[in-house]
Amino acid sequence: MVVCLGEQMTTVLSRSDKRQVVSAVRRKRCVMQITWSLVAGGAETYALTVASGLDKSRYRSVMCGVDQGGALEPEISRRQIPYHILHRRNGIDFKLFWRMFRLLRQEQVDVIHTHHFNQLFYSLPAARLLGIRVIHTEHSVEAYKKRRLRIALRLMSFFCHKVTAIGADGESTLLNKVGISRRKLTVIRAAVDLKRFNVDPSQARKTLGLGEQDRVVSIVARLYPEKRHELLLRAFSRVMTEVPHAKLLIVGDGIEKKKIADMIAQRNLQEGVLLLGVRSDIPVILAASDVAVLCSEREGLPISILEAMAASRPVVATRVGDLPLVVKDGQTGLLVESENEEQLAGALVKLLSQPDMARRFGAAGRALIEQDFSLEGMVREHARLYGTSEGAE
Repeated sequence: MVVCLGEQMTTVLSRSDKRQVVSAVRRKRCVMQITWSLVAGGAETYALTVASGLDKSRYRSVMCGVDQGGALEPEISRRQIPYHILHRRNGIDFKLFWRMFRLLRQEQVDVIHTHHFNQLFYSLPAARLLGIRVIHTEHSVEAYKKRRLRIALRLMSFFCHKVTAIGADGESTLLNKVGISRRKLTVIRAAVDLKRFNVDPSQARKTLGLGEQDRVVSIVARLYPEKRHELLLRAFSRVMTEVPHAKLLIVGDGIEKKKIADMIAQRNLQEGVLLLGVRSDIPVILAASDVAVLCSEREGLPISILEAMAASRPVVATRVGDLPLVVKDGQTGLLVESENEEQLAGALVKLLSQPDMARRFGAAGRALIEQDFSLEGMVREHARLYGTSEGAE
Protein backbone atom coordinates (compact mmCIF):
# COMPACT_ATOMS: atom_id res chain seq x y z
CA MET A 1 0.00 0.00 0.00
CA VAL A 2 1.32 3.48 -0.92
CA VAL A 3 0.17 6.56 1.07
CA CYS A 4 0.82 10.08 -0.39
CA LEU A 5 1.17 13.05 1.99
CA GLY A 6 1.43 16.19 -0.11
CA GLU A 7 4.70 16.04 -2.10
CA GLN A 8 6.11 13.37 0.21
CA MET A 9 5.37 9.72 -0.52
CA THR A 10 5.55 7.09 2.19
CA THR A 11 5.45 3.36 1.44
CA VAL A 12 3.74 1.06 3.90
CA LEU A 13 4.25 -2.63 3.22
CA SER A 14 2.08 -5.48 4.33
CA ARG A 15 3.74 -8.68 5.57
CA SER A 16 3.08 -10.30 2.21
CA ASP A 17 4.71 -7.37 0.40
CA LYS A 18 7.74 -7.58 2.70
CA ARG A 19 8.21 -11.26 1.89
CA GLN A 20 8.10 -10.44 -1.82
CA VAL A 21 10.74 -7.71 -1.40
CA VAL A 22 13.02 -10.02 0.61
CA SER A 23 12.54 -12.71 -2.01
CA ALA A 24 13.50 -10.26 -4.78
CA VAL A 25 16.62 -9.16 -2.91
CA ARG A 26 17.67 -12.77 -2.32
CA ARG A 27 16.78 -14.12 -5.77
CA LYS A 28 20.45 -14.96 -6.35
CA ARG A 29 21.04 -18.64 -5.69
CA CYS A 30 23.98 -19.22 -3.34
CA VAL A 31 26.28 -22.03 -4.50
CA MET A 32 29.16 -23.14 -2.28
CA GLN A 33 32.07 -25.04 -3.84
CA ILE A 34 33.54 -27.35 -1.17
CA THR A 35 37.06 -28.66 -1.82
CA TRP A 36 39.78 -30.36 0.23
CA SER A 37 41.87 -27.19 0.22
CA LEU A 38 42.50 -23.97 -1.67
CA VAL A 39 45.80 -25.14 -3.12
CA ALA A 40 46.28 -24.86 -6.87
CA GLY A 41 45.23 -28.45 -7.56
CA GLY A 42 43.04 -29.77 -10.33
CA ALA A 43 39.82 -30.08 -8.33
CA GLU A 44 40.33 -26.69 -6.69
CA THR A 45 41.01 -25.00 -10.03
CA TYR A 46 37.95 -26.71 -11.50
CA ALA A 47 35.79 -25.46 -8.63
CA LEU A 48 37.12 -21.91 -8.94
CA THR A 49 36.50 -21.94 -12.69
CA VAL A 50 32.86 -22.87 -12.15
CA ALA A 51 32.41 -20.39 -9.29
CA SER A 52 33.85 -17.57 -11.40
CA GLY A 53 31.91 -18.44 -14.53
CA LEU A 54 28.40 -18.47 -13.10
CA ASP A 55 26.10 -15.60 -14.06
CA LYS A 56 26.53 -13.09 -11.23
CA SER A 57 23.03 -11.73 -11.69
CA ARG A 58 21.60 -15.16 -10.84
CA TYR A 59 24.16 -16.80 -8.56
CA ARG A 60 26.29 -15.93 -5.55
CA SER A 61 29.40 -18.11 -5.32
CA VAL A 62 31.22 -19.06 -2.10
CA MET A 63 34.22 -21.37 -1.70
CA CYS A 64 35.26 -23.56 1.22
CA GLY A 65 38.47 -25.49 1.90
CA VAL A 66 37.69 -28.27 4.38
CA ASP A 67 41.29 -29.01 5.37
CA GLN A 68 43.46 -26.02 4.52
CA GLY A 69 43.95 -22.84 2.53
CA GLY A 70 46.52 -22.44 -0.20
CA ALA A 71 47.90 -20.62 -3.20
CA LEU A 72 44.48 -19.98 -4.76
CA GLU A 73 43.43 -17.61 -1.97
CA PRO A 74 44.77 -14.40 -3.60
CA GLU A 75 43.08 -15.31 -6.88
CA ILE A 76 39.79 -16.11 -5.15
CA SER A 77 39.95 -12.73 -3.39
CA ARG A 78 40.79 -10.98 -6.64
CA ARG A 79 37.64 -12.45 -8.16
CA GLN A 80 35.68 -11.20 -5.12
CA ILE A 81 34.45 -14.63 -4.08
CA PRO A 82 34.03 -15.14 -0.32
CA TYR A 83 35.82 -18.19 1.07
CA HIS A 84 36.18 -20.16 4.28
CA ILE A 85 38.81 -22.58 5.64
CA LEU A 86 37.68 -25.14 8.23
CA HIS A 87 41.00 -26.77 9.23
CA ARG A 88 39.76 -30.35 9.56
CA ARG A 89 41.52 -32.36 12.27
CA ASN A 90 43.11 -35.76 11.63
CA GLY A 91 40.85 -38.78 11.87
CA ILE A 92 37.10 -38.26 11.88
CA ASP A 93 36.54 -34.69 13.05
CA PHE A 94 33.09 -34.91 14.62
CA LYS A 95 33.03 -31.20 15.46
CA LEU A 96 33.37 -30.42 11.77
CA PHE A 97 29.83 -31.66 11.08
CA TRP A 98 28.46 -28.95 13.41
CA ARG A 99 30.80 -26.27 12.03
CA MET A 100 29.71 -27.14 8.50
CA PHE A 101 26.06 -26.86 9.55
CA ARG A 102 26.67 -23.39 11.01
CA LEU A 103 28.60 -22.25 7.93
CA LEU A 104 25.94 -23.37 5.47
CA ARG A 105 23.23 -21.72 7.54
CA GLN A 106 25.29 -18.54 7.98
CA GLU A 107 25.89 -18.19 4.24
CA GLN A 108 22.26 -19.11 3.44
CA VAL A 109 23.48 -21.66 0.92
CA ASP A 110 21.04 -23.11 -1.62
CA VAL A 111 23.40 -25.57 -3.33
CA ILE A 112 26.62 -27.26 -2.26
CA HIS A 113 28.98 -28.68 -4.85
CA THR A 114 31.40 -31.09 -3.18
CA HIS A 115 34.62 -32.28 -4.79
CA HIS A 116 35.93 -35.71 -3.70
CA PHE A 117 34.69 -38.11 -1.03
CA ASN A 118 35.70 -36.40 2.24
CA GLN A 119 34.01 -33.15 1.31
CA LEU A 120 30.73 -34.96 0.63
CA PHE A 121 31.08 -36.97 3.86
CA TYR A 122 31.37 -33.86 6.04
CA SER A 123 28.82 -31.73 4.15
CA LEU A 124 25.97 -34.10 3.38
CA PRO A 125 24.36 -34.33 6.87
CA ALA A 126 24.16 -30.55 7.26
CA ALA A 127 22.92 -30.09 3.69
CA ARG A 128 20.12 -32.61 4.23
CA LEU A 129 19.06 -31.00 7.51
CA LEU A 130 18.96 -27.57 5.88
CA GLY A 131 17.23 -28.69 2.68
CA ILE A 132 20.20 -27.79 0.51
CA ARG A 133 20.68 -29.30 -2.94
CA VAL A 134 23.81 -31.47 -3.23
CA ILE A 135 25.93 -31.88 -6.35
CA HIS A 136 28.99 -34.10 -6.01
CA THR A 137 31.96 -34.46 -8.38
CA GLU A 138 34.63 -37.15 -8.40
CA HIS A 139 37.79 -35.96 -10.16
CA SER A 140 39.75 -39.19 -9.65
CA VAL A 141 38.43 -42.64 -8.81
CA GLU A 142 41.60 -44.34 -7.57
CA ALA A 143 40.32 -44.35 -3.97
CA TYR A 144 37.39 -46.56 -4.94
CA LYS A 145 39.54 -49.63 -5.12
CA LYS A 146 38.57 -49.84 -1.43
CA ARG A 147 35.27 -51.64 -0.99
CA ARG A 148 34.19 -49.65 2.08
CA LEU A 149 34.54 -46.37 0.16
CA ARG A 150 32.56 -47.75 -2.77
CA ILE A 151 29.74 -48.75 -0.43
CA ALA A 152 29.85 -45.41 1.40
CA LEU A 153 29.73 -43.34 -1.80
CA ARG A 154 26.91 -45.45 -3.21
CA LEU A 155 24.85 -44.87 -0.06
CA MET A 156 25.59 -41.13 0.03
CA SER A 157 24.73 -40.77 -3.65
CA PHE A 158 21.08 -41.54 -2.84
CA PHE A 159 20.94 -38.16 -1.07
CA CYS A 160 22.65 -36.21 -3.86
CA HIS A 161 20.75 -34.48 -6.62
CA LYS A 162 23.47 -35.48 -9.09
CA VAL A 163 26.88 -37.14 -9.04
CA THR A 164 29.22 -36.04 -11.82
CA ALA A 165 32.42 -37.37 -13.30
CA ILE A 166 34.82 -35.30 -15.40
CA GLY A 167 35.56 -38.00 -17.96
CA ALA A 168 34.78 -41.46 -19.31
CA ASP A 169 37.14 -43.33 -16.98
CA GLY A 170 35.51 -41.83 -13.89
CA GLU A 171 32.03 -42.41 -15.29
CA SER A 172 32.75 -46.11 -15.91
CA THR A 173 34.10 -46.66 -12.39
CA LEU A 174 31.25 -44.82 -10.67
CA LEU A 175 28.66 -46.64 -12.74
CA ASN A 176 30.04 -50.18 -12.84
CA LYS A 177 32.15 -50.49 -9.67
CA VAL A 178 30.65 -48.05 -7.20
CA GLY A 179 27.13 -48.79 -8.39
CA ILE A 180 25.73 -45.29 -8.80
CA SER A 181 22.58 -45.36 -10.91
CA ARG A 182 22.62 -44.10 -14.49
CA ARG A 183 19.78 -41.71 -13.61
CA LYS A 184 21.87 -40.12 -10.88
CA LEU A 185 25.17 -39.94 -12.79
CA THR A 186 26.30 -37.48 -15.43
CA VAL A 187 29.57 -36.37 -17.04
CA ILE A 188 30.68 -32.74 -17.20
CA ARG A 189 34.14 -32.45 -18.65
CA ALA A 190 36.65 -29.94 -17.38
CA ALA A 191 37.28 -26.91 -19.55
CA VAL A 192 39.62 -23.93 -19.77
CA ASP A 193 39.31 -20.28 -20.66
CA LEU A 194 41.07 -20.08 -24.02
CA LYS A 195 41.47 -16.29 -23.82
CA ARG A 196 44.01 -16.70 -20.99
CA PHE A 197 46.38 -18.70 -23.15
CA ASN A 198 47.22 -16.25 -25.92
CA VAL A 199 50.62 -15.19 -24.51
CA ASP A 200 53.63 -14.16 -26.61
CA PRO A 201 56.30 -16.89 -26.21
CA SER A 202 59.28 -14.52 -26.58
CA GLN A 203 57.98 -12.19 -23.88
CA ALA A 204 57.18 -15.17 -21.66
CA ARG A 205 60.77 -16.43 -21.92
CA LYS A 206 62.12 -13.02 -21.04
CA THR A 207 59.85 -12.90 -18.01
CA LEU A 208 61.22 -16.25 -16.80
CA GLY A 209 64.83 -15.49 -17.67
CA LEU A 210 65.02 -18.17 -20.38
CA GLY A 211 67.01 -17.84 -23.59
CA GLU A 212 65.68 -18.38 -27.11
CA GLN A 213 68.07 -21.32 -27.49
CA ASP A 214 66.66 -23.15 -24.46
CA ARG A 215 64.52 -26.23 -25.13
CA VAL A 216 61.94 -26.11 -22.36
CA VAL A 217 59.77 -28.81 -20.80
CA SER A 218 57.25 -27.92 -18.10
CA ILE A 219 55.21 -29.92 -15.61
CA VAL A 220 52.38 -28.32 -13.65
CA ALA A 221 51.31 -30.69 -10.89
CA ARG A 222 51.17 -31.07 -7.13
CA LEU A 223 54.41 -32.43 -5.70
CA TYR A 224 52.87 -35.69 -4.55
CA PRO A 225 54.08 -39.28 -5.05
CA GLU A 226 51.43 -40.23 -7.63
CA LYS A 227 52.68 -37.50 -9.99
CA ARG A 228 56.02 -39.35 -10.27
CA HIS A 229 58.38 -36.38 -10.38
CA GLU A 230 61.15 -38.75 -9.34
CA LEU A 231 60.64 -40.74 -12.54
CA LEU A 232 60.62 -37.53 -14.56
CA LEU A 233 63.91 -36.36 -13.08
CA ARG A 234 65.57 -39.67 -13.93
CA ALA A 235 64.26 -39.42 -17.50
CA PHE A 236 65.26 -35.78 -17.81
CA SER A 237 68.83 -36.49 -16.81
CA ARG A 238 68.95 -38.56 -20.02
CA VAL A 239 67.29 -35.77 -21.99
CA MET A 240 69.96 -33.30 -20.89
CA THR A 241 72.69 -35.52 -22.36
CA GLU A 242 70.95 -35.61 -25.77
CA VAL A 243 69.35 -32.17 -26.14
CA PRO A 244 71.54 -29.06 -25.76
CA HIS A 245 70.11 -26.32 -23.53
CA ALA A 246 67.34 -28.60 -22.20
CA LYS A 247 65.44 -27.08 -19.28
CA LEU A 248 62.73 -28.50 -17.04
CA LEU A 249 60.33 -26.19 -15.19
CA ILE A 250 58.63 -27.86 -12.20
CA VAL A 251 55.57 -25.90 -11.07
CA GLY A 252 53.72 -26.85 -7.90
CA ASP A 253 54.08 -27.57 -4.21
CA GLY A 254 53.47 -30.51 -1.92
CA ILE A 255 54.88 -33.14 0.41
CA GLU A 256 57.55 -34.30 -2.06
CA LYS A 257 59.21 -30.88 -2.38
CA LYS A 258 62.29 -31.65 -0.26
CA LYS A 259 62.73 -35.08 -1.82
CA ILE A 260 62.62 -33.58 -5.31
CA ALA A 261 65.04 -30.79 -4.38
CA ASP A 262 67.45 -33.33 -2.89
CA MET A 263 67.28 -35.48 -6.01
CA ILE A 264 68.04 -32.48 -8.23
CA ALA A 265 71.13 -31.77 -6.14
CA GLN A 266 72.26 -35.41 -5.98
CA ARG A 267 72.06 -35.80 -9.75
CA ASN A 268 73.64 -32.39 -10.45
CA LEU A 269 70.61 -31.23 -12.41
CA GLN A 270 70.60 -27.66 -11.06
CA GLU A 271 71.62 -26.18 -14.42
CA GLY A 272 68.70 -27.77 -16.22
CA VAL A 273 65.91 -28.12 -13.65
CA LEU A 274 64.11 -25.19 -12.01
CA LEU A 275 61.79 -25.65 -9.03
CA LEU A 276 59.37 -22.74 -9.41
CA GLY A 277 56.88 -23.54 -6.63
CA VAL A 278 53.26 -22.47 -6.94
CA ARG A 279 52.68 -19.94 -9.72
CA SER A 280 49.70 -17.82 -10.65
CA ASP A 281 51.05 -17.18 -14.16
CA ILE A 282 50.52 -20.62 -15.70
CA PRO A 283 49.78 -19.16 -19.17
CA VAL A 284 53.24 -17.53 -19.09
CA ILE A 285 54.90 -20.80 -18.01
CA LEU A 286 53.23 -22.68 -20.85
CA ALA A 287 53.95 -20.01 -23.44
CA ALA A 288 57.64 -20.24 -22.53
CA SER A 289 57.61 -24.04 -22.91
CA ASP A 290 58.22 -26.22 -25.94
CA VAL A 291 56.61 -29.33 -24.43
CA ALA A 292 54.32 -30.07 -21.47
CA VAL A 293 54.68 -33.34 -19.58
CA LEU A 294 52.68 -35.33 -17.04
CA CYS A 295 53.92 -38.76 -15.98
CA SER A 296 51.40 -39.63 -13.24
CA GLU A 297 50.68 -43.19 -12.23
CA ARG A 298 46.97 -42.32 -12.08
CA GLU A 299 44.82 -39.42 -13.30
CA GLY A 300 41.31 -38.38 -14.15
CA LEU A 301 41.17 -35.61 -16.75
CA PRO A 302 43.83 -33.17 -15.53
CA ILE A 303 43.17 -29.49 -16.13
CA SER A 304 46.92 -28.83 -16.41
CA ILE A 305 47.00 -30.85 -19.64
CA LEU A 306 43.92 -29.10 -21.04
CA GLU A 307 45.66 -25.80 -20.29
CA ALA A 308 48.84 -26.94 -22.04
CA MET A 309 46.83 -27.85 -25.12
CA ALA A 310 44.96 -24.53 -24.94
CA ALA A 311 48.41 -22.89 -25.06
CA SER A 312 49.17 -24.90 -28.25
CA ARG A 313 51.81 -27.01 -26.56
CA PRO A 314 52.39 -30.69 -27.44
CA VAL A 315 52.06 -33.08 -24.52
CA VAL A 316 53.98 -36.12 -23.34
CA ALA A 317 51.83 -38.10 -20.91
CA THR A 318 51.37 -41.52 -19.40
CA ARG A 319 48.62 -43.75 -20.74
CA VAL A 320 46.39 -43.55 -17.65
CA GLY A 321 42.85 -42.40 -16.83
CA ASP A 322 41.29 -40.14 -19.44
CA LEU A 323 44.61 -38.80 -20.73
CA PRO A 324 44.44 -40.90 -23.95
CA LEU A 325 41.13 -39.19 -24.80
CA VAL A 326 42.85 -35.82 -25.18
CA VAL A 327 46.51 -36.67 -25.69
CA LYS A 328 45.97 -38.51 -28.94
CA ASP A 329 49.18 -40.40 -29.63
CA GLY A 330 50.89 -39.02 -32.72
CA GLN A 331 48.33 -36.21 -33.13
CA THR A 332 48.29 -33.91 -30.10
CA GLY A 333 51.24 -35.48 -28.28
CA LEU A 334 52.94 -38.72 -27.36
CA LEU A 335 51.76 -41.33 -24.86
CA VAL A 336 54.11 -43.51 -22.83
CA GLU A 337 53.52 -46.39 -20.47
CA SER A 338 53.41 -45.64 -16.76
CA GLU A 339 56.76 -46.10 -14.97
CA ASN A 340 58.66 -46.45 -18.26
CA GLU A 341 61.62 -44.11 -17.83
CA GLU A 342 63.15 -44.96 -21.21
CA GLN A 343 59.93 -44.25 -23.14
CA LEU A 344 59.42 -41.00 -21.25
CA ALA A 345 62.95 -39.76 -22.02
CA GLY A 346 62.63 -40.82 -25.67
CA ALA A 347 59.32 -39.01 -26.17
CA LEU A 348 60.71 -35.80 -24.67
CA VAL A 349 63.85 -35.96 -26.80
CA LYS A 350 61.74 -36.58 -29.91
CA LEU A 351 59.53 -33.51 -29.45
CA LEU A 352 62.36 -31.24 -28.30
CA SER A 353 64.45 -32.27 -31.33
CA GLN A 354 61.66 -31.96 -33.91
CA PRO A 355 60.10 -28.49 -33.55
CA ASP A 356 57.93 -28.88 -36.66
CA MET A 357 56.29 -31.96 -35.19
CA ALA A 358 55.90 -30.19 -31.85
CA ARG A 359 54.17 -27.23 -33.50
CA ARG A 360 51.86 -29.52 -35.47
CA PHE A 361 50.84 -31.43 -32.35
CA GLY A 362 50.36 -28.18 -30.44
CA ALA A 363 48.06 -26.72 -33.10
CA ALA A 364 46.00 -29.92 -33.15
CA GLY A 365 45.71 -29.80 -29.36
CA ARG A 366 44.46 -26.22 -29.41
CA ALA A 367 41.87 -27.12 -32.05
CA LEU A 368 40.64 -30.03 -29.92
CA ILE A 369 40.20 -27.79 -26.87
CA GLU A 370 38.32 -25.20 -28.93
CA GLN A 371 35.98 -27.87 -30.26
CA ASP A 372 35.31 -30.11 -27.27
CA PHE A 373 36.22 -28.28 -24.06
CA SER A 374 34.22 -25.07 -24.14
CA LEU A 375 34.28 -23.12 -20.88
CA GLU A 376 30.85 -21.69 -21.61
CA GLY A 377 29.41 -25.18 -22.07
CA MET A 378 30.95 -26.44 -18.82
CA VAL A 379 29.53 -23.56 -16.77
CA ARG A 380 26.13 -23.86 -18.49
CA GLU A 381 25.92 -27.56 -17.59
CA HIS A 382 26.67 -26.81 -13.94
CA ALA A 383 24.14 -23.99 -13.81
CA ARG A 384 21.52 -26.40 -15.11
CA LEU A 385 22.22 -28.73 -12.17
CA TYR A 386 22.32 -25.90 -9.63
CA GLY A 387 18.96 -24.58 -10.74
CA THR A 388 17.68 -21.03 -10.16
CA SER A 389 15.31 -19.37 -7.77
CA GLU A 390 12.63 -19.66 -10.46
CA GLY A 391 13.11 -23.37 -10.99
CA ALA A 392 15.56 -26.28 -11.20
CA GLU A 393 16.28 -29.33 -13.28
